Amino acid sequence: MNIELRRAGNFLVHNLEAFIWIAALIYFAASPVHSGEHFTICPLSLAGFEYCPGCGLGRSIILLLHGHVSESINMHPLAIPAVVLLSARILVVFKNYSRYQKKITIKTN
Repeated sequence: MNIELRRAGNFLVHNLEAFIWIAALIYFAASPVHSGEHFTICPLSLAGFEYCPGCGLGRSIILLLHGHVSESINMHPLAIPAVVLLSARILVVFKNYSRYQKKITIKTN
């Protein structure tokens, strides 16, 4: 039992970045498509600047994950590349962990 808990903890720690990105994508997928006022943590927007190159990306990803592709592209054209890059990063993190586990298994045998 103790070894299984240690393995689970090791898996979680080594893949934490992937789990954070997965949680973010799930959050975006579960968010409502259209809501009235939106909360922002953008420092440029909060400082009063009218334009920020990143503003709208989160809402655009939400639209994309809900199947509103044309609206998503109109809001922010980088939503599709962002989702592709996040998905690729998730796969790379899990793949690197798998390689790490193989190296450890070879060294202990």
